[in-house]
Amino acid sequence: MRWLIDGYNVMHAAGRLGPKLSREGFRRARRRFLDELADVLSVELEGDVTVVFDASVPPGDFPISSTYRGLRVIFAYGDEDADSRIEYILGHDSSPKTLTVVSSDRRIREAASRRRARPLTADAFLDLKDHPHAFSNTATTRQPEIDRDAVVDADEAAYWSETFREVEDLPGLRDVASPDAALITDAEIAEIQRLIDRET
Repeated sequence: MRWLIDGYNVMHAAGRLGPKLSREGFRRARRRFLDELADVLSVELEGDVTVVFDASVPPGDFPISSTYRGLRVIFAYGDEDADSRIEYILGHDSSPKTLTVVSSDRRIREAASRRRARPLTADAFLDLKDHPHAFSNTATTRQPEIDRDAVVDADEAAYWSETFREVEDLPGLRDVASPDAALITDAEIAEIQRLIDRET
């Protein structure tokens, strides 16, 4: 299994980016994130991992493209953003079905689905990271294709409605189930961009 990870998107979801980070604090947070990723993924997976970060200026502590503890690290300097670089990588990958793309950005998840790669939100990835044994199941098990054109009869629809009626009322379910729940707000994007711009 191969992984293509939207770095700042996952760092944000993990609560690693905040308004009070200094330039050096930002760099330390990024390196700690990469260290944790390397620790988990190198133990649990034999596949390769690419982490893509936004970069409006060259980073002060990494080359634009390098290998760090077995992770391929790319700063999307010269691209519009990390999303554009991820879409480029996806579009030119010769075996996208073996790729899991991690981002809460709907644009990236849709691009992954179009190429038959496996899209995974940052929150779902962090859940896996916190339970490393789950990586082995994720790496070897591909979810079956869903026949979206299949017709569901009234009896089956009633059965499933009754079965899941109580689930709808669980606290916080709407936040989790909403396709926009994991999206980053404009203010959060602006804060991440401010941190990126302070690299030099």
